Amino acid sequence: MDSRTIPILAAVTANEQVIVEAAAGHLADSLSRTAAEPWAVSATRVADLGAVLDVPAGSVIVTSLALALAPIERSWPDVEQELHRTYEALCATGNPVFICTLLRHVESEDDIEGADRIRRRLRQLNLLATELSRAYGALVIDLDRVLADVGARRLETDYRLGGKAAVELASNAVAVCVVANALDAFVPAEIQDAARLILESERPSVGLTTDQMMTNLMAMGQGRRKQRVATVTAEVQENHVGWLVRQVLKGQIGRREALDKLTGAVRRRGARESAWLLISGVARMARTQEVGRRP
Repeated sequence: MDSRTIPILAAVTANEQVIVEAAAGHLADSLSRTAAEPWAVSATRVADLGAVLDVPAGSVIVTSLALALAPIERSWPDVEQELHRTYEALCATGNPVFICTLLRHVESEDDIEGADRIRRRLRQLNLLATELSRAYGALVIDLDRVLADVGARRLETDYRLGGKAAVELASNAVAVCVVANALDAFVPAEIQDAARLILESERPSVGLTTDQMMTNLMAMGQGRRKQRVATVTAEVQENHVGWLVRQVLKGQIGRREALDKLTGAVRRRGARESAWLLISGVARMARTQEVGRRP
């Protein structure tokens, strides 16, 4: 195989294969743009988890717990034990292994009892994903969180992940996780980092408002404790401004980064409203501190 080809072996459902194939396309595009040379990423689907046990070294394995949903009548202890055995063997191959969690949304109009049974199993499987990760070193792609942040109804999808919007958002999430965690054997670190930035910048908004998009990121903390976090504008806007000022005073946010946030607010809301929010936020913070000093 060409050294600039990354093979992904996917043990997923048919709907999820569409997502993995789209993720492979995103990866190939971001790597090619970063490295200024063509990269290829293949995505081959297998029917069940057992079929990936004999995969040769040098592959990226993407799996879905949706394969363990059927038959739903199967006892949970049996499902749990089998998945533990399978993932222990998969992770022992030395290939990076990913587990995709499942969106916990089930339509229940026609069969409320059946929907409840599926919903219960979805929760069990998602919890098991964290246990398998901790026990054997598998990497979790938390599609449940990524998609739930937007909402199943807005995405017009459910746990089966049909629909264009769900595919766009989930495939971007898969691509970001793979480039961030699984490509050391294929791609230099600086190319991985640059490709990841491209993918994160191209995360679909899927109709989100400006304040909900993951573009509102900032660094908090120092050194190894530094984290990238998303700020969510409060329902009362001056609360958010007061929070921003407090973080600057504590040294958690750089003054330049805070100024960039406020500059963006000026562009979105206008100078007059932004000035009012800043004054109100500082005043609210001062009142809070005054109350805290009272005996």
